[in-house]
Amino acid sequence: MILNQLIPNFKINITNLLFSLIPVSFIAGNLILNLNILLFLISSIICYGKDLFNTKLYFLDKFILLFFAYTLITSFYNNVFIFSSEKEINDFTIIIKSLLYLRFLILYFIIKYLIEKNLLNFKYFFISCSISSLFVCLDLIYQFNYGKDIFGYIANARRLSGPFGDELIAGSYLQRFSFFSFFLLPIFYNLKNKKIYYFILIILLCLFIFGLALSGNRIPFIMFILMILLVLLFEKETRKLIISFLFFLSIIFLIAYNLNPYTKYATGNFVTRTSEIVSFLSLILSDDREIPKVENNETVTVRGKIIQIPNTYIKEFNSGFQTWLDHKYIGGGIKSFKKACAKTSLQNCGPHPHNYYLEILAELGLIGFFMLVFIFVKIFYDTFVKKYIFNSFLNHNKIIIPFMFLFFVEIFPIKTTGSFFTTGNATFLFLIMSITVALSRKKNFN
Repeated sequence: MILNQLIPNFKINITNLLFSLIPVSFIAGNLILNLNILLFLISSIICYGKDLFNTKLYFLDKFILLFFAYTLITSFYNNVFIFSSEKEINDFTIIIKSLLYLRFLILYFIIKYLIEKNLLNFKYFFISCSISSLFVCLDLIYQFNYGKDIFGYIANARRLSGPFGDELIAGSYLQRFSFFSFFLLPIFYNLKNKKIYYFILIILLCLFIFGLALSGNRIPFIMFILMILLVLLFEKETRKLIISFLFFLSIIFLIAYNLNPYTKYATGNFVTRTSEIVSFLSLILSDDREIPKVENNETVTVRGKIIQIPNTYIKEFNSGFQTWLDHKYIGGGIKSFKKACAKTSLQNCGPHPHNYYLEILAELGLIGFFMLVFIFVKIFYDTFVKKYIFNSFLNHNKIIIPFMFLFFVEIFPIKTTGSFFTTGNATFLFLIMSITVALSRKKNFN
């Protein structure tokens, strides 16, 4: 009798432990993150067995299955018939990457099941995100003051990395995971004294804004501010705090700007790059009767005039666009960008074009692009639109708020990004996406 009671508790505890360790695993690196996700998937399958895959499949679930099937088909086709050569006849890299990518489909359905059955305790996940984000933020401040962080990682010449070593992704981490700390107290703890909550909120806000500024990651900083402003704007109870937020934002940013040369450099560089992009696009779009012809990856010719591509970002975007033109409809397959780009004789052929949508176009073609955009639009409609425009049950679902806004920012098209198919980005996207979808279907979430 006692054993029968202990087994279900053990299953729930081990599942929630591994789920709550995901934010910590991001700090530890891809090896630990992959191991954590693998253990989470295996333990869930062992604990809940075939019940995981006996749940109701909605239209969106079936469409996501179709999308993953398509990635396998296009990757197999390109690997076998397009990229194979005498020297590379046994190179099945694209197929292997596509098969490994299926773990995110399994992750999606497992999280969907766990939420449907009320088996995930989000309180522990929010606590883990908050503690991990505070650790990264304080480590950045320590690195700024002493030239190296607590693990001995030396500060970069332009940006601070904190506990991530050579990877300059501290700002991206804070943008993704610190957001949960603002919802921990109001959702899971009933604070009667609102003044204490507002005081804690201000302290956290100042810390994270300062940490983001120190990191030098410009897009995560902007996306973080955008998320906060959107929440303050769309949530009725917080609209009165917009002016206060803008005031504290200005103060903290000015402090970081004047104290930290990295912040000053990043801000100036961002303004310069943005003005260059705007000027370049104005030249390109000034006469829509002509389509610019790309001579190489350094210039474009418009109306007979050669226009210099002003910065690396546009060159990378151009590489993605030109690579897509060679594989318009089905793309080159997952992780094929560098190989496909090299065939176009372009000079800026990195591992990815630094934008999710250009990468999807190049690697999955128009078919994959429209399939993924449909998935994103459907989730946005089922969550954001239904919650804030229509009178639905989501109006009373507070726990979905951080996931919903994080998903919106993650798929925001006008920004530079890492690769859509890397471990870190794919794990975060499908984690947030699966939780957002599952929570949007629960009328009574406990």
